[in-house]
Amino acid sequence: MQNFDPGRIDRERLVYVATVVRPHGLLGTLKVKVDSDNPLRFAPQSRLLLVQAGDITPVVVESFSPQDRFGLLKLKEVVSVEQAEELKGAELAVLDEDLKPLPPGQYYTFQIIGLKVVSEQGRELGQITQVEEYPAGDIYLVQSDREKFYVPSKGPVILKIDLEQGRMVIRDLEGLR
Repeated sequence: MQNFDPGRIDRERLVYVATVVRPHGLLGTLKVKVDSDNPLRFAPQSRLLLVQAGDITPVVVESFSPQDRFGLLKLKEVVSVEQAEELKGAELAVLDEDLKPLPPGQYYTFQIIGLKVVSEQGRELGQITQVEEYPAGDIYLVQSDREKFYVPSKGPVILKIDLEQGRMVIRDLEGLR
């Protein structure tokens, strides 16, 4: 992400990693909801993209203190509570090319959300709208006009994930829906 023009970024290539909740303190620190599992994403000197009201601005992390799925983030460019207040609701992102490749069979959450879910017989069952994290493994919320149900990420249910076609093929086991 070294040399780029923020005005020329394809928004489809943005991966959102946090949302600004509110200011924290008087020196421009932000309370953020974190949507990244990468502990180094907010390391000092890391570069992020601040996305707000159609504008994309490069920013640099000064410090970060994690707090469960939230954190206190200090950006070098934000130096007052007034500036921080204006950023409520803004999102922080990285370019997809800045993500480290995952091992085969592992996926980023943003890759899973939105996938169409079909049975092994080809019947459309819905679309993944949410990923919930649990110690035993993630579960995916599948919703359609008719129903909603959960699919476990581990076990015999998922047969294939095809990111190119935007679909997940599952074994429609009795009691799943």
